[in-house]
Amino acid sequence: MASILTRPSARFITGAALVGSAGALIYATRRPYVLDAAQNAPSKTLSFPKNMPFSRQITVTEVEQINHDTKRITFALPGGSNEVSGVAPGGALLTQHSPPGRFFPVFRPYTPVHDLDERGILQLVVKKYPNGLASGHLHSLQPGDELTVRGPIPSYNWKPSPSPRHLLLVAGGAGITPMFSLVQGILNNPQDKTSVQLIWGVNGTRDIVLKNELENLEERFRDRLRVTYVVSGPEAAPDAPSMGDPEKYKKGYIDKAVLQKVIDSVGDKEHWGDTQGTKVFFCGPPAMQEAVAGKNGVLINDLGIAKKAVHVF
Repeated sequence: MASILTRPSARFITGAALVGSAGALIYATRRPYVLDAAQNAPSKTLSFPKNMPFSRQITVTEVEQINHDTKRITFALPGGSNEVSGVAPGGALLTQHSPPGRFFPVFRPYTPVHDLDERGILQLVVKKYPNGLASGHLHSLQPGDELTVRGPIPSYNWKPSPSPRHLLLVAGGAGITPMFSLVQGILNNPQDKTSVQLIWGVNGTRDIVLKNELENLEERFRDRLRVTYVVSGPEAAPDAPSMGDPEKYKKGYIDKAVLQKVIDSVGDKEHWGDTQGTKVFFCGPPAMQEAVAGKNGVLINDLGIAKKAVHVF
């Protein structure tokens, strides 16, 4: 999966007289009086199912190259500071564009990586793939350009837990985006007491595109978030220099040994899993998905985790 709006309502008071015990406040005007939007809950740029058939336009405000093949693209929402994207933690929207010479448009799912409560913006982290129609188009965007989006795509309905629970998230490559979104949604919600262990498999340390953001979350939530990177490229060679703390940066692949160690570190097994019984969330490339989260994969076949307790994005 690739890294996979209603306009704000206004309250009008016209020609009305409001009288209180302390005095009188009179609104008598032919023009409508618009209440301060900051006092109202934000509207949503995207709302399902309305904005699947009816698309919206968002405008590029900033483009940042964050490694050799990945950009962070920031967009302004059409309703400005009165709107949030409408995408839920771990959820995704559909981007749309029409390549030259093609009759049908190209749709691709992307998960926003900004704080979903932040008003007025939407942020995507996009890896460019060779001959990738959608990723190539997104990488071509410049400030001022518009992008057509639809959604949000129905996804896992995360429910905050008022009591401590433990969760395992496994990501491969660009599959980090829904995991990062879910981690942010959990940790930034004061009503959610869930703790998270995140394992992220990458080819090299340069592919850890959200490292600063994850380190910041680990610092803020020291008792609730632990991130482990598993590097499989040349840096994983036996004679390669150390990447740092061997408990933080592991060499090789996400296999039974790596997963077993993380699972064993969950002391309170009774509260492992969310309120709906899901213990593990996974997002990664197809081959990795089959090896880790497939019916004959490590999680289900080797570690005995029930299939219904594993959610694949």
